[in-house]
Amino acid sequence: MDTIHIRPYMASDYDAVSRVHDAARKVELSLASLEEAFLPFAVAAQREDFFDYPHIDVAVAGDTVVGFSAYNDEELAWLYVSVDRMRQKIGSRLVARALEVEPNIDAIEVLCGNEPARKLYETFGFHVYKYVRGVMPGNEAFPVEVFCMKRIK
Repeated sequence: MDTIHIRPYMASDYDAVSRVHDAARKVELSLASLEEAFLPFAVAAQREDFFDYPHIDVAVAGDTVVGFSAYNDEELAWLYVSVDRMRQKIGSRLVARALEVEPNIDAIEVLCGNEPARKLYETFGFHVYKYVRGVMPGNEAFPVEVFCMKRIK
C-alpha cells in the first residue's frame, strides 16, 4: 500500500476531486436508496457552497487524489474517498486531519443507510443523537432521512 499524504486543496485538484465525488456519491446514494438524487460535483459544489468552507483537504497517493474533505470549526460537511480505495483508512486519515485542524468539530450528518460512514464517525467519538427527515440540501426535490451525529469530547 502506498503512503497517503493529506494536504490543502489546490485549484489543480478540481478534476480529480470531481471524479472522486461523482463515483463515491453514487455509492453513498445507493446505500440510502436515493440513486436518482445524484448531482455531479460541478452542480453540487455550487449549490452547497463547497468552496466557501475554510478547510478543504485532499488525500493523495503518489500524485493521485484519492479522497477529500471540507469542514469548518463546527461541522465536517464533505468526505469522499475514491471507490477503488475505500476501506483503506483514507477516510479515517481525512477525519483525523479535520479534527486536528478544528478540534471543536462536533457535527456530522449521515444519510440513513450509509452504515460505513456512520461506523467510521463512531470510531472518532461521534454518536447519533437524532434522526431527521427533510429534503436533500442542494437537491430539494428529494426527501431525505439523515442521522445527525455529535461528538462527545
